[in-house]
This record gives sequence, structure tokens and C-alpha cells, in this order.
Amino acid sequence: MQVVVADQVAVTRQDQGKDRDVRPGGVHRQMLLHDNADDGLSFKFFRSQYQPGDKAFTSPRHRHAFQQLRWTESGAINYAPDRYIREGEMAFFPRGAFYGPQLKDTGTGTLLQFGFDEEHQYGGAWAEVREKALERLKESGAFEAGVYVDTDPETGERRERDSGQALYEEQYELLTGRTFTVPEPGYDEPILIHPQAFGYYRADDGVEVKNLGHFFAHPGPNTDVRFQMVRLSGAGSYELRSERAQIAWTTGAGLVVDGTTYPAWASVYSKRGEATTLACAEDIETYVVEFPRRD
Repeated sequence: MQVVVADQVAVTRQDQGKDRDVRPGGVHRQMLLHDNADDGLSFKFFRSQYQPGDKAFTSPRHRHAFQQLRWTESGAINYAPDRYIREGEMAFFPRGAFYGPQLKDTGTGTLLQFGFDEEHQYGGAWAEVREKALERLKESGAFEAGVYVDTDPETGERRERDSGQALYEEQYELLTGRTFTVPEPGYDEPILIHPQAFGYYRADDGVEVKNLGHFFAHPGPNTDVRFQMVRLSGAGSYELRSERAQIAWTTGAGLVVDGTTYPAWASVYSKRGEATTLACAEDIETYVVEFPRRD
């Protein structure tokens, strides 16, 4: 189990890190939670503050092999033309579904990206080949405002790809010698969720729950990702069960984990095989994500 408080996490700027060539913009970012678990699950959960003008984050229309959940803390965050995740809303980005082009120049929110094995190439062996993959891409083409431009080896014509996708393809080829492909979408586009429209139900004394959605990306009975909100009051407590890895976060103060009371913006990661109990020193709302498992 891990608990992180946002105020204690360093802020990085995208235009000063390793991603500055791949993704344009000067996003202020805090990495809150991340892991590469033994069962192949890989995820990262971070908080971003988007910047205006020439520091805005942009990307072309594209798609991924991993899944995403985005939640807006303040403002309205763009993810496609005339499409915004407004304050208090969230959106689920299924693997394979197209979105964008996007222009993020205002707002603060969180982004959860997750998948299994090569779907979400984060840390471990992927980090070891990242620099070599970037070097190879720069030798054969160029990064231009979030787009990777090179020459199609089959047609000899100019080819444009999303920079992030180009990097994934290059890393995968370096590690495996095979061609990386994104699966066909099971859902046509991101699913915008309005949590305020859902009602709480009483689960126990001092415990109320909103179920916001279960979505499947893989075959099998346990491969759905689950999104909830949990409201705690009084002596109420809620267990993050051991059957699946889960994360939870709250923007208010008063979350209690293992007898410690945390200030505002505490995030919790409960690994698969662990059971972590959430309680409260004062009434709080938490967001809970149950990760899928393949067995």
C-alpha cells in the first residue's frame, strides 16, 4: 500500500524533460502513483496543470493500445474539437478509440493510463530502450508539434504519425523485433461521464457508493475496469479489496489510512493481494478505480 500527498510531490515541466521532443507544451505535472506489477499491469497516475499560449499541450488525432481515465479538478480540459471534460467530470478513453486533435491550454486534472505488458510501455525494459528509440526516430524523421514525420518505406511518400505512437512502435520493435499494432476499438470514442448525475446508494453505516461504469477491453470475467465514488462519514470505512489492484484519491482533507489522517489531495495505491481500508476523520468523497486482471 502507498499513500501520496500531492503537495509533497515535485512539479516537473514537460518542456524541460525527456518528453519535450515527443509532446509539445509546458505542462506542469506531478507523478502521484505508478507501478509495473507482477501480473503485467502497468500504470501511471499523474496530475497536470495546463498552460496557455505557446506552452499549451497539443496532439493530433490518434489512439492507443492502453486505456485512460481523465478527471478534471478545475476548468475545462479539451480532448477533441469542441469536446471538453469540465470541472468534476471524467472521461474514459478505451484502448483503440480515436480522439483529438486536442489543445490543452487551461485547467487542472488527473490522468490515469494503464494496460498490460506492451500495451502501456512504462518503466522497466521500456525505459532502457527509450533513448535508443528516440535516436533512431530522429535519424529517419523529425518531430514536429506532436507529429512524427518520415518517409513511408513502401511508398516513398511523406508519412505523418502521432509522436507518442511512433515512439511506442519503435520501442516495441527494438525489444521484440515485431511490429506493434493498436487493437481495433471496441468503443467508438471516449466516453464522457457526468458523476454529478449519478446517485449514491447506502452500502453500510457511514458508507455511500456511486457506480460510474464498468468497461471491458479483454476477454474474461475479471478484465473490466471499474469506476466508483465513495462517500464516507462518521465511523464509516471502505475496503479496497485484495482481489484487484486499486487506486483512490480525494481532494478534501480527512482521509484516514492505517490510522494516519491525511491532508487534501491524498492518493492511495492498494496492490493486488493487499486489503487497504479507507476511513475518515471528517466527511469526505473519494474516487476509486479497480484495475482489471486477466485471470
